[in-house]
Amino acid sequence: MRRRTKWMVRTGTAILATGTLLLGTAVSGVAHPRPTAVVDFSDVRQTIDGFGGSFAFHKAGAIQRLGEPLTSRMLDMIFDDRAGIGLDIVRVMVGDGGTWGDQLYDGPTQTIEPAPGVFVWDQPDWPQRKAAFDAHQIWLMREAHKRGVRTFLASVWSPPAWMKQNNSVVSSGPDGPPNKIRPDMYQAYADYLAEYVLGYEHEFGIRITHVSPTNEPEVTTGYSSSQWTAEELRVLVRDHLGPTFARRGVPADIVLGEGVNFDERFAQAAISDPAANAYVDVVAAHGYAGLVDEATRAAPGAFATSQALGKTIWQTEYMNQGAPRDRLFVNSTITDGLRYATLIGNLFDETRLNAYFWWWPVANNGADGSDLIRLVNTGTPQSGNPTENGQYRIFKRYYTVGQYSRFVDRGDVMIGATKAPAPGVTLTAYKGHRDFSVVVVNNNPGDVTIDVDLTGGAPRPRAVVPYRTSASENMKRLPDIHTRGGRSFTATLRGQSVTTFVPEWSKLPGLPDRKDVFSTYLAEENDGQSRGLKVRATPDRGKIVTGVRDGSYLRWANVNFADGSAAGFADQKGELRLHATVAPRAGGVIEARVDGPRGPLVGTMTVAPGSGTDWVTATTWVDTSPAGANGFHDLYLVFRGADGSLFDVDTAAFSD
Repeated sequence: MRRRTKWMVRTGTAILATGTLLLGTAVSGVAHPRPTAVVDFSDVRQTIDGFGGSFAFHKAGAIQRLGEPLTSRMLDMIFDDRAGIGLDIVRVMVGDGGTWGDQLYDGPTQTIEPAPGVFVWDQPDWPQRKAAFDAHQIWLMREAHKRGVRTFLASVWSPPAWMKQNNSVVSSGPDGPPNKIRPDMYQAYADYLAEYVLGYEHEFGIRITHVSPTNEPEVTTGYSSSQWTAEELRVLVRDHLGPTFARRGVPADIVLGEGVNFDERFAQAAISDPAANAYVDVVAAHGYAGLVDEATRAAPGAFATSQALGKTIWQTEYMNQGAPRDRLFVNSTITDGLRYATLIGNLFDETRLNAYFWWWPVANNGADGSDLIRLVNTGTPQSGNPTENGQYRIFKRYYTVGQYSRFVDRGDVMIGATKAPAPGVTLTAYKGHRDFSVVVVNNNPGDVTIDVDLTGGAPRPRAVVPYRTSASENMKRLPDIHTRGGRSFTATLRGQSVTTFVPEWSKLPGLPDRKDVFSTYLAEENDGQSRGLKVRATPDRGKIVTGVRDGSYLRWANVNFADGSAAGFADQKGELRLHATVAPRAGGVIEARVDGPRGPLVGTMTVAPGSGTDWVTATTWVDTSPAGANGFHDLYLVFRGADGSLFDVDTAAFSD
């Protein structure tokens, strides 16, 4: 029998399918204390600057091309905390006039200074060129501002070519000149960045709040890049960039580092020099290396100097690079989502992180794990024909990152809390003026019940409101949990889930019900079923649906099949399978249909008779043609067979 990961709780005892007993259960009359997490509102830690994402290399252009109402829907899903996950920070690319691999990614970026001393807004033709200049990013920043975003980070991949030793914004190869700025151009570069900030506010009404002079300074490659050493960055900031910003009244903070490794190596020389440190506002790094324990925490001491100096620390770029081109279906499921939820909590707790960024929140690309939302297309930007078709996929990581970003607001502070109230469970907590949020990640396969005590002058809500993402749920708003005098509450954490608890006065609406092929569909949590079906609890599989007879059906509403390519590759279009886990009795046929119990047939599974106690998984390819499971549809499992009971039903799930 295939072991399930459901738990069943009855008469005070929680039993896993394997027989494992959960903490807080009663065994042979011996009471074990339930795990308790203490959230101490008087233990104030770092201020949260927010959660962000990048739109470098014209990624906003794909959102624009969707057209209304999809364009606004995508923007709301990213930036609005009522309709989406409420990102607070936008990271943009300072244009350098170069390209990504010869006109890829919608062509070259535009620089404000294409030649020494020649700024675009000082030229006679500027009124005619202005509307098209950096149009995608300008539009995106304005739309984000409409939705409450006030923090804009501009990072430099490369200075303009005329400032470089190789006269190029990309690498000239192993035998070419160094891919570095010329030593005599440091002041010109400082003036360039000052002009960028001042010019964007004057010309476009956009206040760039943070500037990073380098992106991944150890990298030299065929796209925009420029190498720096930590000592060179110290000199740049101390002698040029900092004094220039101060002299010209540039209202932007300086962000330093942004190396590939999640550590402070590229900022350490500057922050260890008091004269340079005075100008460094944020120490930043990316998360592509230097993370340990399966990429869920920072290496010890990675930011020791920054922490000792009380510096603000940002993680400004990370994504799921996954298997080669993200061909593992699991990299889009709750397994992937839990990885990032655990990572975020650990970084806020251990590194005292102030902000966390994803790479591309919404993008049209070649399915490499870069996105939270992927726009389906008939040609990626790399192909030179970036045509979106109006379909999209929402990966589980969108929701698990959102379990933080939607509820933890800019300006909130992290507060002390029991980090690991039970094995496999991590908890972090945050508070605002009156609000608070408690985010709990349960990496265990089974449910865990915990008590949460609110201490240290905590507000006293009559109830807390939980929102949960699990294998079968996407940030689902659950019923209120009443507190005990506003001081504590008890919650059962679903296996492999992320749950955020907020006070009753801070509740947000549930997100629109958009199901996806990356979720598990529990039979008992369907959206509609035929008469005669019943839900029954079992000791080994939790709740199941029984009473299945000829013509019975289960329905799940609003499933997003997109174009039918499970992992998002054009060459995998239509490679989608559906699995139904059942205990056959008389057996029969399971039909997969869309839009009704007599709707289009998209798959068929035949199951032989059985004992009714042995569980099997039946599989079918899914017809994802335009007339089948393509785009959003209700999914039906319809059961056919002879008289009598045909099956008991546990789950349905998809794979590639």
